[in-house]
Amino acid sequence: MSLTRIINKTPLANDKESVYEIEEINDGLIGKILGSRFIPEGVYCIEQLSMQDYKEQYLITPSFDKFEAVRTGKDWNFKDDIKHSACFELILDKPMFQPLDTKQFIDLFNEIANIADATVFAQVLLCKRQDNWRELAINQYEGYLSGNDSPFDNQLANKVQDKFLKVLTKISNYAVTRDPVEEMERKILQNNYRFEGRFVVFDEKEADIFCEKMQKMLNKLQLFNDLILKKVTNKKSFIRQVEERSFQSELVNQLLSEEEVHSLLCKERTKVVVAAAEKTSSEIKPIKHQSITKNLEDSIFLQRAIQLMPFKQKQSREIDQSKAEQINNALKRVGIVKKSLKVTEMYQGASLLKVQLSIPPEITYTSISKKLVDIQASMGNEGVTIEIGDKPDTINVFIPMEERDVVYFRNILESEEFADFKQKNLLPFIIGESANGGYIFGCLSKLRHILVAGTTGSGKSVFVNLIIISLLLCVPPEQLALYLVDPKVVEFSQFNGFPQVKEIITDMRKADKLLASLCTEMDNRYEIFANAGCRDIIGYNELNAAKMPFIICVIDELADLMMVNKAVEDHIVRLGQKARGAGIHLVIATQRPSVDVVTGLIKANLPNRFAFSVTSQIDSRTILDKGGAEKLLGQGDGLAKVEGGKKEFERFQSPILTLDVKQEQTIYEWLKEQFEDAVVRESVLPEIKVEEPIDKLKRIIAETNETRISELQKLMGIRINIVSDLVKELVSEGWLEKQGKGYVVIVDDEELSKWRTEVQ
Repeated sequence: MSLTRIINKTPLANDKESVYEIEEINDGLIGKILGSRFIPEGVYCIEQLSMQDYKEQYLITPSFDKFEAVRTGKDWNFKDDIKHSACFELILDKPMFQPLDTKQFIDLFNEIANIADATVFAQVLLCKRQDNWRELAINQYEGYLSGNDSPFDNQLANKVQDKFLKVLTKISNYAVTRDPVEEMERKILQNNYRFEGRFVVFDEKEADIFCEKMQKMLNKLQLFNDLILKKVTNKKSFIRQVEERSFQSELVNQLLSEEEVHSLLCKERTKVVVAAAEKTSSEIKPIKHQSITKNLEDSIFLQRAIQLMPFKQKQSREIDQSKAEQINNALKRVGIVKKSLKVTEMYQGASLLKVQLSIPPEITYTSISKKLVDIQASMGNEGVTIEIGDKPDTINVFIPMEERDVVYFRNILESEEFADFKQKNLLPFIIGESANGGYIFGCLSKLRHILVAGTTGSGKSVFVNLIIISLLLCVPPEQLALYLVDPKVVEFSQFNGFPQVKEIITDMRKADKLLASLCTEMDNRYEIFANAGCRDIIGYNELNAAKMPFIICVIDELADLMMVNKAVEDHIVRLGQKARGAGIHLVIATQRPSVDVVTGLIKANLPNRFAFSVTSQIDSRTILDKGGAEKLLGQGDGLAKVEGGKKEFERFQSPILTLDVKQEQTIYEWLKEQFEDAVVRESVLPEIKVEEPIDKLKRIIAETNETRISELQKLMGIRINIVSDLVKELVSEGWLEKQGKGYVVIVDDEELSKWRTEVQ
């Protein structure tokens, strides 16, 4: 970094630049400029030459930043015009922390072009400040709150000024303090940009009318600060800087926030700025976007829905100290130890008692785990499990409780831990309570896709439903589109009527079509990202006013889907590999995690998995690549295998919404009322023509003349009983006829030729 850059905080001019001729200066262009990753590294300049019924507009960028516009070599030479022209610059009247009115928009360039009978050159320079400007702004702001109306830009002078003010306050015995100002804090917490505005009126006779109309326009932005149109006296130096497109060193602290730049240069704002784009060392907290759970007081319906959910005051659970003695007796009985091991920690969870024991150097974890069955037999409890401890040279022993505690969804939903987590994550959801008593959360945008497995009564369906509720409550409705695949018809029926739920699919043939459409939508989105110069949905939504919604596809039973059409696997694999960046996520559940359902390819692309109680160790290995899930207790007792987790497996207790079925239905109805008027984006997936199984069978028969069911099953790639039913359907249609042990084709050659032609 050069000394000039350190002194001037930003580049003063570009070493090399690109000049583009542009058609319009609008919100989209300004958004692209301010969102460019190179804006701290170069000077961005917008220029316009306008006269009656005519204008030229140009964008100047550093040479290493490319824009989609017509490139030109345009430069200016105003030396011959200096004598007869009038020059002006825009100056902020007050210190940089004091904002303009960002609810107003003046569309500067277009309004200048509309000034009749005036030939005007306008130039605006922008560059993002990335130094410690915010520290100075906060010091000035704090001085302002303490009564200093005009704090200096220089930190040392500002401190002297504050001390002098304190002395005057003490002498006069009169203290002036102000309440915090939201608008000022909002400006400080946004990205701020070094800004200069310059104007050349080529005929001095037109200067007065220009000044009058400009100042009237600028007055609309008056709030805590003003933009003043100042006439330049040293025109020669000014014109040189205009031609060089360079900043003035003395205006280094003339800053506008992102919102202020839009208010000055645009006629409207379609993209809402979320304050606090960067972390600060100040105690000032950003004003963050409020999703539905951020402020329960906003909605009486939501309050009632939340209040209907059972809530249990968190109390310390009584620990049965005798369990530690039982464990030590069991270890002695099976010959692992002669002396009792030291108990370092005991914690009573919702369904498990965790006992942490310190093991001496001569005893290994392996020597204990090998005798787990003997330990279970000695304790008379086959639910006892062992894992490596959280501290060096320790083991954790988990003992199932005879009377299990209930973990309610509302307790976790209203916890401070979840409030903090959902502020920092785009697609947060609740997992449950860990064996240590802490709460566990997940974020779909980080986990990509998840696989959930468990038998009937294990808690799998409750877990999936609570993932959906978490997303409904925590993600703004306009940013969420849910597609639910429900082969049992009744698992997701309670979500019918939520505007975020675009479709609930119960026909597995339509589900195959949905996954094919999601693949096409994924490809379309990546094409849009490429054209916009973005890598993923997060980058695209930061730069564009029309935000893409996240698409979540929840499949309740993968086995049913795979039985109908094996091509489903290909769609899931494709989505698993690429869909995360496009904002498309899969939540797939199955109660039969066999290798023919959860195939190796599916597992490879769904690395984040949640297992509830399964019937065998084979099923556990299929879902987790390890045994253990077959020993879970059911009713929400689960194991999580999450990428990047502190442990390979995390034991948890999934929460429940309520134990009362009628109360549960009432909660869903209240929530639907809350979302009744929610604004959501229409998410129309591409229409995909998927060949119906009966049509595919006709095509295969027409092409191969094969009618043996076993061979047709191979060609169709679906279960043989489904093929048998389809063949019977063709018999009913008069396509086939049963003769002897087999079937023969009885339709004429014209019909067969039609099916062959359609394929070609």
